[in-house]
Amino acid sequence: MRSAHGAGFLYALATQLGIATPDVMVGSSGNAGNVMYFSSGQYEEGKRIWTEHLSAPQFISLLRFWRIMDIDYMVDTVCKNKEPLDILRLNSSPIRWFVPIEEYDTGHTRYVSAADALDPFEVLRATTADPIIFGRKIPIAEKRYIDGELGPILQDHVTQALRQGVKKILVLNHTSPRTIVTRTIMRGYAAHLPHGMRDAIIRDISTNVFAMKAPSAHVIAVAPQNLPAGKLTRDQKKLQMTFDQGVADALSIEKELRELFSAA
Repeated sequence: MRSAHGAGFLYALATQLGIATPDVMVGSSGNAGNVMYFSSGQYEEGKRIWTEHLSAPQFISLLRFWRIMDIDYMVDTVCKNKEPLDILRLNSSPIRWFVPIEEYDTGHTRYVSAADALDPFEVLRATTADPIIFGRKIPIAEKRYIDGELGPILQDHVTQALRQGVKKILVLNHTSPRTIVTRTIMRGYAAHLPHGMRDAIIRDISTNVFAMKAPSAHVIAVAPQNLPAGKLTRDQKKLQMTFDQGVADALSIEKELRELFSAA
């Protein structure tokens, strides 16, 4: 839910700064939908998803302990019906977008793009499928996938961008530092997983969430830490405030962003 900040940042980038066609975008987990709606040019729809629809109890309910976050509701009700993602525009976008999904049985990260010709809704379902608070593994092409941020580290996403030949990178990192309690829970959960997935999670939780290297590129990194929204926030006011902070943060570095996205 902290990715409401990313939605606001990208909204400002496109609608207020006129920066709407970066060459490459990589978005995982909560930011995957932001990347898809941005790539399809659906900026207002992306805004409404965060500020109007994801505060619904059908999406997050602490009383529904077997499925605290219902990703199916987000995909099937919100992204297919309330604010339909335009698949034709997404797949014909000039932006080369990539969404990571994590193969449950091997721990292998797959970066999906339009070239893979997979159902974007199922890719979105997979990359947000947190196995603890959603509890489902998503079948795609005879393999099972879970949250695209459970296993990969920030360096993996940066490396994926570098593989595309980019020389300028904007990083929006909404991961908060992991506490001892969080790491302990994740280690306990990983102990019961297939070896590859277990190793991927241990690598993930053992790595500094802000660590990355891109020596050949010009990088701007934005990593807000005191956001109104937390991992499971469904309070509409806090989500709106988090979105608005994303807008404000983008506008506060307008000069740097324009230089980063300039053709030179």
